Amino acid sequence: MKISLKVARAVLAAALATALSASALQAATLRLGSGFGDKHSSTIALRDVFGPEVEKRTEGRYAVKIFANSELGQASEMINQAQSGINFGVYVSSAFFNAQVPQIGVTNLPFLFPDRETAFKVIDGPVGQKITALFDAKGLSVLGVMELGFRNITNSKHAIKEPKDLAGLKIRLQNNPVHIATFQLLGASPTSIDASEMYSALSQGVADGQENPYAVINSFQLYDAKQKFMTNTGHFFDVIVFAVSKSALERMSPADQAAVREAARLATAEQRRLAAQMDADNLKQILTHQVEFTELTDDQRAKFREATAPVYSKVRDTIGAGIFDEFTAAVSAAKP
Repeated sequence: MKISLKVARAVLAAALATALSASALQAATLRLGSGFGDKHSSTIALRDVFGPEVEKRTEGRYAVKIFANSELGQASEMINQAQSGINFGVYVSSAFFNAQVPQIGVTNLPFLFPDRETAFKVIDGPVGQKITALFDAKGLSVLGVMELGFRNITNSKHAIKEPKDLAGLKIRLQNNPVHIATFQLLGASPTSIDASEMYSALSQGVADGQENPYAVINSFQLYDAKQKFMTNTGHFFDVIVFAVSKSALERMSPADQAAVREAARLATAEQRRLAAQMDADNLKQILTHQVEFTELTDDQRAKFREATAPVYSKVRDTIGAGIFDEFTAAVSAAKP
């Protein structure tokens, strides 16, 4: 059957239009990377709220694709990818941003916040906004600060009830100077290992223990990595920074930028709600796996607080008295 030149041109034009359309769709996909798993509250909120809201509010001009479980690399790599615009954004612990914004280290101080309400009252307030604004100079725009939660110690050796019980234990930590200094004061031997390698390191005895919120301990199933002892130290209250490429965001129209920011606000609120709701459930799930749980008394926790107090002056010297004093004063004022 012969095809006329007119029909052939029409078919070719349609094929070209389809190819260009597919290319445009790919160019409008906002890629987000993280080490958190598919079932973590941050991934759920960004997948179920941020993604649909972005698509709806930009009338389909942008779509969101999430790469959880360290699919895009280690945390430091994903941050660099967002800075350079290779990917649109990243959502990881604030502890991983110290190289870019050292001032974020003030949020990592041990035993700083008595509860999540106090933490977010300060982080959402003027001094918290002052710190997140510093990310702009590093090529990142912070769209939300989510809850990672109070971090607790697990290990394969014995129950931890006092600082002396950590002596000599190899504890996996994030590559964060505040966290490392804190555990050195507790007598542990800190070792920096990315989340993507944490399970294997614990299983193989490269590290004796680690510290994380219940949600991470459960989602990574660390109880199957020889972590049979857990203590509710709650030594750090950790937050997740959801940061995106500043240049990529600014290339959007003002209306689309506003749409993305509003979608992030809604997702952040949902994530915080989920994190608080799921905390007790994650602890309950962990304890079904023959994990010996130690609940610290007030006196025992006071010993940990006293042992780690010198970190405060170290951080103050590192980031400067101004932002340190303003932040800690805001915490004191926000406490119930």
